Amino acid sequence: MAPTHDDSYRWHEASPGVWQRDADEAEIFYSSLIKLYEGSGRMHFAITGHISLTIDVPENASPQTTADLVDKSLRAAWLCLRHELPTIASQVKWDVGAQKWIKIYQTVPDKAAQEAWLEATFKPISTGQTGVEWANSDPPAPSVATLCVIIPPQSSPSVVRRDLVLRSPHDVIDGIGTLLLFNQFTALFASTLPHPSATFSSFLNGEETSRLSPPYRVAAKVPSILTPGQTAKLAALRADKAQTSSDPSVCDLTLPFTRGALLPSRHQRVSRNLSQSQTAALLAALKPLGATPTHAFHAAIALTMRDIYLSHHPSSREETAITHLRYNSYLLRNERPACQPPFNTPAHCASVYHSVSGGKLTVTMPATASSHSSGAAAAAEFLDALAQIKAHYHSVRDDADHYALAPHIWADATPSLPASALALDNDDDDDDTARAVPVPEPSETPSVSISSMGVIDDRLIKPDWEGGGGGWRVRVDEPWVTGEELGNGLGVFLGTFRGRLEGQR
Repeated sequence: MAPTHDDSYRWHEASPGVWQRDADEAEIFYSSLIKLYEGSGRMHFAITGHISLTIDVPENASPQTTADLVDKSLRAAWLCLRHELPTIASQVKWDVGAQKWIKIYQTVPDKAAQEAWLEATFKPISTGQTGVEWANSDPPAPSVATLCVIIPPQSSPSVVRRDLVLRSPHDVIDGIGTLLLFNQFTALFASTLPHPSATFSSFLNGEETSRLSPPYRVAAKVPSILTPGQTAKLAALRADKAQTSSDPSVCDLTLPFTRGALLPSRHQRVSRNLSQSQTAALLAALKPLGATPTHAFHAAIALTMRDIYLSHHPSSREETAITHLRYNSYLLRNERPACQPPFNTPAHCASVYHSVSGGKLTVTMPATASSHSSGAAAAAEFLDALAQIKAHYHSVRDDADHYALAPHIWADATPSLPASALALDNDDDDDDTARAVPVPEPSETPSVSISSMGVIDDRLIKPDWEGGGGGWRVRVDEPWVTGEELGNGLGVFLGTFRGRLEGQR
């Protein structure tokens, strides 16, 4: 049997209190993009996760006393979470001496070090905003995972509300991992509510390093050498991705592009929700088709891009040989089910355990706008687009080799960095932005992708909690996560919570 990995991917103590391992391909992909866009003063694909916690004020307790207790418990839970999920406190850095990317974790062996970490990564914020409003105010992305506790205006004396916003580099945690981490955190918070004075100082004595998460390669037991069949499959995927069409009757779709500012501006989240009844109706309509909301929305994206293109090129069909338009994209896939126990559990949610499809996801459609089609014709073209989307999703789902090909697909997508960028020493006190390489120009062929969280309260976040004593009740609302896109493509996120489907970008 082929070896699965070498010791460089195993956590080891490189110096007293400093643990490290090699980063793998998925982590390097995100680290490279962070470095590539450093000159913009922003962090590419920075994770922003959000939940809102509502805590009932117990009988015979005042709102202020409850609020103080809640805030102390949140702080204690964040420290306890580091004990349970220490990788959330790690960083990926470029090792100039070894000329490679490494992931580093530094222990906090005493009370002073723990307090310093809490001061740096636990941020109460009281600006009169909600968590959603604060996240949309363009806060800078921190270099380490940071929990921001937003204190919104008091709406009722019977409850205390706190909105939590997690900000993190994407090479530390991904979207599904963020929602799983929120669930772990809420469980710890609920359990500490009766006794928030517990500091958990004795927990962080270095013993937590035994729970540091490995890279995906180790978690999924990816073979270090592909089989001949896997090698051939990877070559076919690469050829498919590189292939360009010479058919003059087919035009590849892009979003309308106009030259403008070269640097990305503020990241803004916009969301739309379906009601419970609308969500139920959508699910009922999709069930006999064997389709999911993700399939349906991805098909709708393709058709919408087709209609946008035709609105900007109304004469393209009449004056050219174009008869069909083609949407090109990819899918993002959670790979935690492909990982070995215990790495497929929430105990290792602070990780980058997802993949992208290697071949092109394409939907080919007639060059006729939906508004020009009859009801029956429009339904038929939607079903055709849906079938093409499903076929691609299922081809990746049913590919027993995809888990092994995933690291190679990440490596192929990783941008090359000039030596001048990698020569930067990553010291947090240095102004690397001033010395960074030129930021890539916007793409002239931007597209739209989708990332689906699925049914969040089915497997990711428990919506209601009971505290550890005294009748405490905690309600979770508004869970969502985004990645800050610094290119000019459009990323759509999809998820369902408490029976309501939400789309956001």
